[in-house]
Amino acid sequence: MQNQLKPVLIFAQSGRFLAQSATQAGYRAWVADCFGDQETRSFAERWQQLAPLSELSADDVLNIFSKLTQGEECMLICGSGIESLFSILDELPDNIRLIGNSFETLHTLKTPQLFFETLNKLQLPYPDTVFSPPTDNNQWLVKSASGLGGQHIQYLNKSTPVIDQYFQRYIDGLSGSVLLLANGKQAQMMSINQQILATNQHQPFQLGSIETPWLISDHHRHALNSAISKITLETSLLGLNSLDFIISAQDELLLLEVNPRPSASAELIHNQATLFQHHMNACRGLLPSSPLTQVPERRSLHYIYARHDVMIPDDMSWPLECHDRPNSGTLILRGEPICTLLIRLKEHHQADHSHSFIEGKISHQLLDLP
Repeated sequence: MQNQLKPVLIFAQSGRFLAQSATQAGYRAWVADCFGDQETRSFAERWQQLAPLSELSADDVLNIFSKLTQGEECMLICGSGIESLFSILDELPDNIRLIGNSFETLHTLKTPQLFFETLNKLQLPYPDTVFSPPTDNNQWLVKSASGLGGQHIQYLNKSTPVIDQYFQRYIDGLSGSVLLLANGKQAQMMSINQQILATNQHQPFQLGSIETPWLISDHHRHALNSAISKITLETSLLGLNSLDFIISAQDELLLLEVNPRPSASAELIHNQATLFQHHMNACRGLLPSSPLTQVPERRSLHYIYARHDVMIPDDMSWPLECHDRPNSGTLILRGEPICTLLIRLKEHHQADHSHSFIEGKISHQLLDLP
């Protein structure tokens, strides 16, 4: 392929999955991410540490890109974190070619007022949403359009900060996401996944696991297919993206947000090298001639969070199911992710047991800090 030898510049809070997929597909990976875990560093030809995303400015990111690329031509693929820094997409130097959603697309999808205006225009359902603190006595949530993994979602109370946030009525139900591949005009549904929370006192909506396939009704499946088609055509979505939704206790499907970049659920798809190339092709306007079909093997992506401050020891022995493995000597604070697990399951009910068993293997090796 013409661009096969041109390196891929990856910007993400965690760049491991994209770096791994790019390398397996035959590309050279230059990575800017926050973690620099063992796998990311092994796949990346070049790597640059990012500060926490909340501390980064657009100029910071562009300076890091300059250091990584050294003026050489490359293709930019953005992962998690671009939601809060998408202004960089309108300021890229000539040597960096964007592969993925444009500044205009992210501006529409990650500006809450514009996003929900778009859903209204397309006559797509979503929970009651307002942009100033509600005054009724119903249960409301506070959300941020730039948040990741549910960590930004809180119940509304008098002490909740309201800067750069919006308010959405709480819905009792089951959460999920649909992974899609789009070429700016059309979209193909790749998987429907259930999202399971890892609730704690401080982050009641933190994402714990993603499991696929999620077998929902044909009615809801058709509704999701219609939604991704309408949103793609309206906003010119490109490549791998995901749409989050909830099915209420009253069996009503409501849309929550679009993640306009490859999402974590892509890790549950077989043959990541092929998937990465489909992403590249779709960003150039090319979709597979027929929708990609997935083997209905049940898989789970699970996040392990630190229950207290820990240090990774030098002799850490990681189970084979672990990914995003931190380097020895890494300090991980309470509530921060330690690693992710990718598990194949025979039955849905096996997930919790498998997660707990592997987490136990990890936790007893960690060095507790006072």
